[in-house]
Amino acid sequence: MEIQEICTHDGVLLKKANSNCLVELNTTGSIHLIHSLSTNELWIEWRPNDGFLISDTDTQEQDEWSFVDTIVRRNRTTSESLIFNTNTNNITVKDTQAQTPPKQRNIRVRLRDLKSVEVLKNGLVIKLIGRVDGRLHSEYVFQHGNADNFVRSLSSTHCLQRNHRNRNVYDVVEDHNRPQDRDKLQKTFAELQIDDIKSGSGWISNMMRRPYEQTLDIFAKIADVYVATPLSPPTSSPDNPRSSPGHNASPSNAMMQSTTEDYEVLSTSPRLMGPDPESAAVANLARHAESPDTQRLPQIEVQPRGQPLSEMVWRSMINEDGSIPSEKVDLIKEKIFRGGIEEGIRAELWKFLLDYDMWASTEKQREHLRAQKRIEYYTMKSQWLRMTSVQESNFSNFRDRKCQIEKDVKRTDRTHEFFAGDDNPNLETLHELLMTYVMYNFDLGYVQGMSDLLAPILYVMQNEKDAFWCFVGFMDRVFSNFDMDQAGMKRQLHDLNRLLAFANPKLHSYFLETGSDNMYFCFRWLLVWFKREFSQDDIMRLWEVLWTGLPCINYHLFVSLAILDEETETIIGNKYEFNEILKHVNELSMRIDLDRVLAKAEAIYHQVKNAPHLTDEIRGIIGEEPMEKVQDVHTDSDDESDAVISGPTKSVEEEEKLQKKIEEALEQSMYFNFY
Repeated sequence: MEIQEICTHDGVLLKKANSNCLVELNTTGSIHLIHSLSTNELWIEWRPNDGFLISDTDTQEQDEWSFVDTIVRRNRTTSESLIFNTNTNNITVKDTQAQTPPKQRNIRVRLRDLKSVEVLKNGLVIKLIGRVDGRLHSEYVFQHGNADNFVRSLSSTHCLQRNHRNRNVYDVVEDHNRPQDRDKLQKTFAELQIDDIKSGSGWISNMMRRPYEQTLDIFAKIADVYVATPLSPPTSSPDNPRSSPGHNASPSNAMMQSTTEDYEVLSTSPRLMGPDPESAAVANLARHAESPDTQRLPQIEVQPRGQPLSEMVWRSMINEDGSIPSEKVDLIKEKIFRGGIEEGIRAELWKFLLDYDMWASTEKQREHLRAQKRIEYYTMKSQWLRMTSVQESNFSNFRDRKCQIEKDVKRTDRTHEFFAGDDNPNLETLHELLMTYVMYNFDLGYVQGMSDLLAPILYVMQNEKDAFWCFVGFMDRVFSNFDMDQAGMKRQLHDLNRLLAFANPKLHSYFLETGSDNMYFCFRWLLVWFKREFSQDDIMRLWEVLWTGLPCINYHLFVSLAILDEETETIIGNKYEFNEILKHVNELSMRIDLDRVLAKAEAIYHQVKNAPHLTDEIRGIIGEEPMEKVQDVHTDSDDESDAVISGPTKSVEEEEKLQKKIEEALEQSMYFNFY
């Protein structure tokens, strides 16, 4: 049976199934949505890890911004290997029913044989319910918490619709259309006509060998590459009621660009593919949304930015014992949101904003906690420093992270005085902090882009252990940005697309017409929180504004909306298509007026929130309660799922015993080092 894989998700544990699959219970694998080309049917299939193809990672060249695999010797399916350009010469896709394995390994079910799909535990668990008897077919735990993303993939094929009585349940539509085309990112590869480009040195040869990762490299880092495409005029260009034509953004100070090699100019052929039927339908809806008969967003005045939080105001908020009353915490965050923080107290406030210090704690309590954190930090640091050469040679995952960190540190913010010059001790500290984070978070390890997030924190803290724990707090917020399957990034790009359709239907309609609605040109913005779009001074102000959590969750998406809103007339007026939009967005680096963007982002947020036609989908993105309130379904299986994800807790006696063993090991180690 010839099949086409539509989507794949790793880290999926089989929790429940029929008696034929008892051997595979509590086994981690991957779940796939596949399309049978011969029968034109959709199937859901779960495959255990040991049935996978081992990716030939040794053949993959590590370039400047390739994503580091976060799982040791991670298994990949055939489709993933094609995406990541690994060796698939000897791979053939066969019908699993034609094989005669000794045991049933894969679990496959036709979508039309299912009644519904249930999503539980905030996107950690899905249940497949059979159509005939209404009983549980199988249950899966998404250990990366991206079950909702898998359901979105199902929904994109028009085979699911949300149940009106229970928002956790998605009913399977019996008569659904065939699945959509491949991801638009793959369409972008086709349009670039990579095969027609001569092989050469630098990023072009990498593009040919590793198109998926190198394209993400371009999106994430390149600010001066030009890809020219002949233009196709859009069908319409209605006015934007919010944009200000003729605005020239003032350049920011202290350029923070990393050194990059020169890039070649690509020339591509005209677009051969028009928008697909679904995109055309959505475009028509977007144009209809701008008609006089439909509701518009309320007019909101742009609020001017305020002054930064001063030391005098900050000290007046603190009690004698060093604690900050809860009612004053909101005032402090509001002040920071309005104008940022004065440089002299920035390091002190960042510790609170990044959950290193607790607002309600006293000064003595904070000192005690910092002492514990100091010990914990240096314990983890000593673990990788004391790793022997034999250990390192037998730990390929550690070697890969170490090599990648060494490469990235050498090119992180080298134009800034704090990291400039050869043999800079701050670069060594940056390296040590990232290596220690590998020991702190084995599952994630190190992924390119993390050095960009750490550098400003180290600059502000000027202290190794404080910088580390603040970095941990930051990573806890953006952890999903670095998922191997990029579920977090895909979710943010999807949410940004939905917000754009609601707040700026004119631009959203134009993106649909030009095939640019995938929003990949915003990838770099979201990945490293605009680090490469603003100067050092501006990025510190922007981050502390976003860390307040005001005025809503996902406020960084409104910052993206504000930048796009400023560029609406330029993009549409010049009839840019995807490649030109990508080039234009990258060229905005260091030329964006932060205060103007923040003021407009707040205005757009209030416009969206106060819109009378606000949908539950947008409410969910901004953290508002849905209009149609439903109760979450909690079952015994949910509690069992928790036991799979959460590790066992140690008793006090076990902790003391473990600590004693550690002390004995350290004592023996020190003895043999000195005697």
